[in-house]
Amino acid sequence: MRPGFLYFSIFTWLVFTGGRFTAPFLQNVAGFDDTLIGITFAIQILLFSFLSSIGGIWADKLEFKYPEKGRIGCLAVGTFLATISFEIHGIVQFLVKDDHTMSTVLHITARLMYASCSAILFPILDGITLSYLKKHSRDATAYGQERLFGAVAWAIASMLVGPILDSHGFDVFFWSAPVGGILCIITFLKYANDSLHFTEEMVEDVGMQETEMVENTKEDISSSIEDSFKDVPNPTEETNSLKILWSMTRTFSACGFIFSAWTLNMGTSVVENLIFLYFETLGGTNTICGLTVVVTVLFEIPIFHYAPQLLAYFGADTMQKIACFAYIIRVIGYTFVPQNQIALVLLFEPLHGVTYACSKTSSVEFAARITPDGYEASVQGLLSMILGFGSVAGVLFGGWIEDVLGPKVLYRSYAGIVALGLGIFYIALSLDRTVQNARYKHLPKKQSSIDVHDDIDQQQIIL
Repeated sequence: MRPGFLYFSIFTWLVFTGGRFTAPFLQNVAGFDDTLIGITFAIQILLFSFLSSIGGIWADKLEFKYPEKGRIGCLAVGTFLATISFEIHGIVQFLVKDDHTMSTVLHITARLMYASCSAILFPILDGITLSYLKKHSRDATAYGQERLFGAVAWAIASMLVGPILDSHGFDVFFWSAPVGGILCIITFLKYANDSLHFTEEMVEDVGMQETEMVENTKEDISSSIEDSFKDVPNPTEETNSLKILWSMTRTFSACGFIFSAWTLNMGTSVVENLIFLYFETLGGTNTICGLTVVVTVLFEIPIFHYAPQLLAYFGADTMQKIACFAYIIRVIGYTFVPQNQIALVLLFEPLHGVTYACSKTSSVEFAARITPDGYEASVQGLLSMILGFGSVAGVLFGGWIEDVLGPKVLYRSYAGIVALGLGIFYIALSLDRTVQNARYKHLPKKQSSIDVHDDIDQQQIIL
């Protein structure tokens, strides 16, 4: 089984526990205003950022100890506990609906529990995917081809949920969440079983080539698997977060990339968490909101599918620039949509697909290039933590700005922030080129041009 099926099940579950409808859900079920929604999302993302790195390291350690079971086990536990946490919203609504203060506290607690349990999912999922690609001798640039399964699930589930919410209300989520959780657990078990069989076959084939006598017993196969991991360093002994962080920031271009991705995360966090509230003020229904997700995904799918070719042709740095430009144009366009003309937002939704797919692909490629074998989830978790701080700042101030100054000011100001990050990235790339040219200035012209070109190619690999 491919990791793409894991993405499909996880993204289906995400929509079944709120997805892009979470802000309207909190507004209608918990009675939150825009400011409180923004604060809740900010705390939730902050927890998500811290725990994603810890969860990635924890999952890698368990994977070393229990090959082909450790990371999948973490996914299963996180999904199960997050589903239970989400159901607390229903219990609160049933038991303490009349006590507004207590209800608010318990709803916020439920969101934080949900965030804490689901924080580990994506770093682990990305780590599983990168490990799978290495094991099957595929380049990390093929990540997008697996990730597109999630995009498809996100679109299908959102399109199904939207009309149901319009007809039956947001209580539907209390029934859909367990369904999504069960789907995930079944998929995880199937993937773990297939991966274990593949590893046993691979170890058996290697043993047949290296020795003339191989006992095909279960005990010897298990021993071979254990021996294959003896020389692999323990993540906590050989590599720590500071060393990984240093490898991420050793060039101006890498620092500029991270800063640009950080500001872009500020902007996208507002769109992903609060945009449906704005669409409601324009006269949009949940069905229309679900349709916007479908349009978005239609443009994500080809980018994820052709990610290897796009990365080979453009590089991670150019894809990051494309993501930023698409975001700026889109959110400014939102602010010119007239009241009760919600269908016009569909003209700008394709740009969200471009932003998300390009930024996600470029950031995973950036992290994959500096990841030693066995630390895939750790590096993805650390990068998620860094970029998560941008999301925290985005929704924390975004909810307040929308409440006080209105959505038009919100989205135009965030377009300016993303433009600032993009400008810093351009400056960082220019600084690295200047440093490289200075290093080779003393060489003959022909040799210098070749070496500088090679060095720039190496810089693109870092990015």
